[in-house]
Amino acid sequence: MFAIARKTSFFYFTHLVTFCAPAWPALLKGKGGIISMLAFWVPLWLSSSVLWSEKQESYALLRMLPVTDREIVRTKFGLALAAAFVYWLILLLFNWWAWESSWEYPFYRALANLTCAVSLPLVACWYIVSWRFGRSALTVGVLAFIALAIIPTFALNIDRWDWIGAPGIAAARWLAEGPWYLQFCIFLIALAAYYGLMQVAVRVKQKSEASL
Repeated sequence: MFAIARKTSFFYFTHLVTFCAPAWPALLKGKGGIISMLAFWVPLWLSSSVLWSEKQESYALLRMLPVTDREIVRTKFGLALAAAFVYWLILLLFNWWAWESSWEYPFYRALANLTCAVSLPLVACWYIVSWRFGRSALTVGVLAFIALAIIPTFALNIDRWDWIGAPGIAAARWLAEGPWYLQFCIFLIALAAYYGLMQVAVRVKQKSEASL
């Protein structure tokens, strides 16, 4: 189990470093607008972590390990959940640093909550795709998702660097202006969906191993 955790966590950690790298210089220069773009990057970076970690493993390796399919799934899902939690904490820290004293702070915080919550079921689905259809299908799916998502990400946020009130934060306005428990409920729904998809992933993993 340690071998799986070590190999998988390496990609989550390196992607996390590349996620934070462009933010620090921008924040130090007072360009807090990058925060909204980073929030949209979370599902992209997590999807990329799943892709690269799965590409570096083989069924032959997993079969040699004295672990069950259920343990493999729980380990990978646990690491993905921990990574999403770290991304969420980093975004909250960046938001506090850049916008804590401004009227925009609640909108950036709501945007971070929304994208991190949505990332959980997305990552779970990528694992299921990998174990049900193979790594080739996962590669095509993740690359297509990144290509399609990165265009609107830049379109919605690039003008945020020079214009207050850009669509990047307006995208989460309904969430920020709603009751406080709405954001909490979104996380509960995301966690419930994540747990349910983990149970599906266990069955898919067991069937995929049996078919080899």
